[in-house]
Amino acid sequence: MLQKAPLLTLLLFALLFAPHARSQAYPDRPIRVIVAYAPGATDAAARVVTKPMSVLLGQPMVIENKPGAEAGIGSSFVAKSVPDGYTLLYTPSSSILRPYLSAEMLYDPLALTAIGRAVGTVNILVISAVHPARTVSELVAHAKANPGKVTYGSVGGGSAQLAGMFLEKLAGAEFTHVPYKGTTPSMVDLIAGRLTFIFSGVGHVLPNIRAGKLRVLGVTGEERHFQLPDIPTMTEAGVRNFDLPPIWHALVGPLKLPRPVVNRLNDALRTSLADPEAIKAINALGYEPIYSTPEQMQAQMLSDHDNWGKIVKAANITKQSL
Repeated sequence: MLQKAPLLTLLLFALLFAPHARSQAYPDRPIRVIVAYAPGATDAAARVVTKPMSVLLGQPMVIENKPGAEAGIGSSFVAKSVPDGYTLLYTPSSSILRPYLSAEMLYDPLALTAIGRAVGTVNILVISAVHPARTVSELVAHAKANPGKVTYGSVGGGSAQLAGMFLEKLAGAEFTHVPYKGTTPSMVDLIAGRLTFIFSGVGHVLPNIRAGKLRVLGVTGEERHFQLPDIPTMTEAGVRNFDLPPIWHALVGPLKLPRPVVNRLNDALRTSLADPEAIKAINALGYEPIYSTPEQMQAQMLSDHDNWGKIVKAANITKQSL
């Protein structure tokens, strides 16, 4: 009986410290990072952000696009995944807004574990270079002269759709919304003139702006964008009270993601966003690296949820079905 005591002690010791050992070993295999949109600037930013993270973590972070249902398919996939740190979501701030615009939600965007914010940007109002409008005022005048014939596209239920609806309310114009699975598909119709305008993150449209295929009329932020210094803000362009929360991208995971795993990922994220090559690549996509702790990111999500709700209510915008 006495001889069995040391063995029993060792077994108890192993059971007590097994979870800690597993978290210390994380990650020991590739990590899937889901982007709930069609290929475009969002997954391009995700690849830039996670590339140096992969090196630091010692395991590949594999980006996987799962678009559809207004980003609900990919996002709900992650929300329902095992909280072990091997299935994550790279998501824009529009996910926080979506419950106010979509009547059918596949997941709760707040029912996720915040890991950290990665980048920030603003929406810009973009039209085809062949369109006659040169200013926001000219676009609004064209819409008033042609009720319902001016169209705008977006991935439904996000900040780009709300920006179009918000402009419609503030300007007293009438637009027709056209939903897309991603910003990139809408670009084809926009450049061809089959779509009048879009609100988009800078990164999605920057190459076509530089190529002269698209024209920017306004910036939704409080300040002009660092890569578009000659483009006025929407307020400067004559649309008063066009105040929308800034856009961010964040890394999140399923609920109950273990704290050691969250810390490991956040540490890698912080180091990666300070890397000069990563900063250069992020800026080239039209974004700025903006790091946050898990706590700061969680607070940002809750704050934006409240702010978007106030904006939607003030604009008297109703939910729409998928």
